[in-house]
Amino acid sequence: MTDGRVLLVAGGSGSVGSAIAREALAEGWKVAVHGRSEDKVHALVAGLSDQGTIDGFIADIREDEAAETLVAEVAEHFGRIDAVIDCTACGPMGITGLFPETSPDVFTDFLDVSVGWFERLAHAAYTFLAQEGGTLIAFVSDAGIHAARRQTLVGAARAATIGFIRNFAIEAAHDGIRAHAISPSYVAETEISRRKGTEFMSRVSRRAGLGLPTPEDIAPIALFLCGDRARRITGQVISINGGLNA
Repeated sequence: MTDGRVLLVAGGSGSVGSAIAREALAEGWKVAVHGRSEDKVHALVAGLSDQGTIDGFIADIREDEAAETLVAEVAEHFGRIDAVIDCTACGPMGITGLFPETSPDVFTDFLDVSVGWFERLAHAAYTFLAQEGGTLIAFVSDAGIHAARRQTLVGAARAATIGFIRNFAIEAAHDGIRAHAISPSYVAETEISRRKGTEFMSRVSRRAGLGLPTPEDIAPIALFLCGDRARRITGQVISINGGLNA
């Protein structure tokens, strides 16, 4: 039982975030779901409102003080924040592909909305997470663990977030806070996978001996890490890839 604890899902209107929100409500969490699109956030909240306590919060992570404002609004609305899961997965165009073909003018922007955003979110939420011993989870990608072509910039940013989580976890443990990174590779049945196309996703899925994970495969792991049964676990990077990467 979660005893009315509050989970903030940043980027919660996406495929993985919404699966986490559904799982959290089923486990008795109160859920604050964040997104940039009012229509998507409000539709998700309306669709899940009969399953528990959930409310939506709108913020553009590219704006100054977005993390501080979001955390303050959630804390004022619910009175507490016990876990934060960051599912935001956005960035400027021009960061994927062979490195010589990428666009240097967006390098800094991408770091700011990936590593920088998450660090600001962690900083803003720290005081609240420390009150009852909360959990902070970053979503990264296997590009930050396994080297691959066409992933140089993404891999560098995700590796930076992994480094932050590991060091943060050692410090924050003294305040009762746990921290982890969840690292999918390709995730089936998401908006991103649909944009990549059926042929590409089928080819990747064949390489994964267990099949590619769906958002519903990922959500229970995230909620487990936020729960009491994981109270002695921190600083872990958990890759969920169906056997695509070892």
